[in-house]
Amino acid sequence: MRVIGLGTDIIEVKRMEQFAQKPGALERIFTPQEIAYCQARKNVYQHLAVRFAAKEAVYKALPFGGVAFKNIQVINLENGRPEVHIADERFTGLSVLLTLSHTEQYATATALVQQ
Repeated sequence: MRVIGLGTDIIEVKRMEQFAQKPGALERIFTPQEIAYCQARKNVYQHLAVRFAAKEAVYKALPFGGVAFKNIQVINLENGRPEVHIADERFTGLSVLLTLSHTEQYATATALVQQ
């Protein structure tokens, strides 16, 4: 496989917590499945922040722009590995490797897009 793009992002968890307090903010960025997944976790804002960082990292790595964050969905497989689904026909033939990490204060993600 050939590397098409690499993206990384880091965000303060507190910043995501503040953002999440605004009415309708989460629904503009996250899918209902992502919101439900994060809200079911003990550290909701860490999980929201790491998903936001993942979306930003994927956006930076894609070879084309104009993808809405809601069209970049981050899910976890049964083994816990994160996986990216992109609702955009231009994504056909591409794959994304994704790594996520978070602490109490920060969340980070790195995405590698391959063809």
